[in-house]
Amino acid sequence: MIVALIIPNCFAEESGSLRIAPAIVDAKRMGDPGLYCKAEKYSLKIDAKVMAWPLKEGVKLSGLDLKTFHRVIVLCDHTPQQSFAFRFSQYDSNQLCLFLNDLYRTLQLWEAKRSPWCKCK
Repeated sequence: MIVALIIPNCFAEESGSLRIAPAIVDAKRMGDPGLYCKAEKYSLKIDAKVMAWPLKEGVKLSGLDLKTFHRVIVLCDHTPQQSFAFRFSQYDSNQLCLFLNDLYRTLQLWEAKRSPWCKCK
């Protein structure tokens, strides 16, 4: 225990993880009709990896580089809708949660510990 207090970086994570919360789409709560998309048509591109947006259960992407910028793009029926870039050093944690805000369908990236809806296996 004393060693951990003297050398805290020996337990530091070497990579980051990104949890992706399931897409919940309710057309009645949409703020901007231009951002409406059926949940099954959402997809996501993180750096070079493209995947369908999870619908029933969250997904966890591990092994992301802590030092580089990561580009996130949300697509609706293969058409880009929103994008942003982030670096893990902008946050206090290496475990982040990506989700679509349920009111305006805007992308949100929070620390996983502040995002209870971002659970995954």
